Amino acid sequence: MNDTTAEPTYSYPHRPARTSFNITRELHIACLLNDSERVTELLAMGANRDAISHAGYSALDVADLLNRVSVVKRLLAPVNIRETGMLELMYAIRQGRSTVVQALLEMGLNDQLQDEVLFRGVFLMACYIGTTFVVNALVKYGPGLSISPFEDMFVHVAMFLNNTEVADTIRDIADIERRNMLRGVEVCGL
Repeated sequence: MNDTTAEPTYSYPHRPARTSFNITRELHIACLLNDSERVTELLAMGANRDAISHAGYSALDVADLLNRVSVVKRLLAPVNIRETGMLELMYAIRQGRSTVVQALLEMGLNDQLQDEVLFRGVFLMACYIGTTFVVNALVKYGPGLSISPFEDMFVHVAMFLNNTEVADTIRDIADIERRNMLRGVEVCGL
């Protein structure tokens, strides 16, 4: 047989019967499915909560976007709240991750924010670079300190960057606080 008439042979790369295990993909799927137990298991196996998928999201991004508070708490479990919790909170505020803010507050960071001056500073930062969701999370899950006495300052900071949505949210929160205080006064006055 002639070399020119022989059929060419192609060599395909070896393909395993089962696709390989991708721990990052598995962690993302567990976050999508709200499977906290699987998240814990994968983290114990060495999964990285900050590893980016092909879509450009980390597992923490996925859990935050889907409001999976229990999953976010599992992803944040290795964080030492006392030592680095405030830093994590600052990152969450800057990145607009309201579910992460809620999780950190529920995991014990709320105790540190009982200091009114510290909370006011964190809230000012949220007014400056945060979102309405972050501001609402700080008010709803935070230490319960009043916003209305400092409304003008918070609104001014938000408006400095033309963050009108946050400024409107602060005004709404302050209005609700004032109405609730007036109701308390009316009840006592009866």
